[in-house]
Amino acid sequence: MTTTRRGRVNTESRAAVTLSDVARHAGYSRSTASLVFQESPLVAASTRDRVLAAAAELGYVYNRRAASLRMQRSNTIGLLIGGLSNPFFAELVESVEEELAPSGYTVLLGNTLDDPSRQEMLIRTLLEYRIDGLLVVPAVGATAGFAAPLDRLGVPYIVLTRHVEGLESPYVGSDDRRAGQLAAEHLVAHGCSRFAYFGGPEHVYVRRERRAGFEEIVQQSGHELDERWSVTTRTASSAGYAAAAELLRERREIPDGMVCHSDAIAFGLMRAVQDAGLRVGEDVRVIGFDDVESARNWSPSLTSISVEAREMGHEAARRLVQAIATGRPADSLIFQPSLQVRESCGEES
Repeated sequence: MTTTRRGRVNTESRAAVTLSDVARHAGYSRSTASLVFQESPLVAASTRDRVLAAAAELGYVYNRRAASLRMQRSNTIGLLIGGLSNPFFAELVESVEEELAPSGYTVLLGNTLDDPSRQEMLIRTLLEYRIDGLLVVPAVGATAGFAAPLDRLGVPYIVLTRHVEGLESPYVGSDDRRAGQLAAEHLVAHGCSRFAYFGGPEHVYVRRERRAGFEEIVQQSGHELDERWSVTTRTASSAGYAAAAELLRERREIPDGMVCHSDAIAFGLMRAVQDAGLRVGEDVRVIGFDDVESARNWSPSLTSISVEAREMGHEAARRLVQAIATGRPADSLIFQPSLQVRESCGEES
């Protein structure tokens, strides 16, 4: 290693700078410097600052890949979702990253596009990168077999929001049946007489549970669901709009109590209703699921069942980190939903 008279490292030899050089320059042992780059909480802030300053001055770049091979850890966690077109997933991703950042983990995000074969490919890829753990929202139609490579390699994982039949695994999600009941109870109490569960992918566990809870309360009130409006769709605003607009063009009288599978779908439905000259909150009361931030700012604001997207992400990430540290499976957690009443049900904002 060569230096100038001012003690600066010659830029031509920076590639040869080692961790030992950084430690010596900062006045600490190599092991202490290593702990700094591992982002260990055992290192005092003043020590961390001096080591990082020395690294910057010497032009040192930490080889995280080599370190992960030595420690058998990559400090990366995989996160698989269906896609970012659903604002619920956007909030989930952000909360997971917020929770993991202080622990020094990097999130490797993959969009399955709700395609089981793509999901399997992404899992193989993430395992090649030696992820320490995985958070996964299973793709629509996924079977329990998707988790076999994770089980075989002993990689801890947590399933989020969607149960998969036959898969015994840690799960973090919401009580979907109760969520459907809450929505129906509110609409029945407001005097609605015709009901529909609108949108969502067919055969998905979440939809089945929410619709079952919703239909249970509707039937107890002496009514039935309008099957003409209880259609399935993709979980996207555009899909909700297209399905609702088509039904309205066919002059299908819209039920006065509509529950949508997600806030995103509800946004599309409300736009189609307004385009048809009907009034949301008066001609039809609308409830969504997820209570994303946009629900409060929409016009009219959307009544929604909160399933704690942000807290779900924080808690799932927290439990996965603990599972990685202890070597024990994570504990499951079921959130209890709550109803957030707004203008789309005739309430003042």
